[in-house]
Amino acid sequence: MRARGVRRAAVGTAVAAAAGLLLWAAQAPAGAGKPYAVPSDANMESSLGIRVQQAAVVADGGIVELRYTVLDSQKASRFQNDVHHPPVLRSERRQGEVYRAALMKQGHELRPGQTYYILYLNNAHAIRSGETLSIEAGGSKLPHVPVR
Repeated sequence: MRARGVRRAAVGTAVAAAAGLLLWAAQAPAGAGKPYAVPSDANMESSLGIRVQQAAVVADGGIVELRYTVLDSQKASRFQNDVHHPPVLRSERRQGEVYRAALMKQGHELRPGQTYYILYLNNAHAIRSGETLSIEAGGSKLPHVPVR
């Protein structure tokens, strides 16, 4: 009888621990614990008025999202209103680039410190999560941007 009670207690403890672990994992943000640092380029920031914050492959690999923060609203507005020359994203691992873009908040007043984004069609899955890309814009190049 006593052995059966000990076994039930052990199974109950294991089940409770597993449930707690699953609950914790479900609440942890994606990529938690993994450092994510985007390099910066003073020339690009000065000329475009933006700082790149993140590059991510979304929509089942079909879209690349480039997030940036506005540093200078006048320069960032010129950058964002130039719909014919968006930044070009190039894979650093394979040949391929993405350049077909949809700019967010075209023609609106941009606020310093606010984050905006550009969505790109990921041609032939040229950009892939877990790799790095370079960004070419305004005569500057920002290499080694990690892709989420």
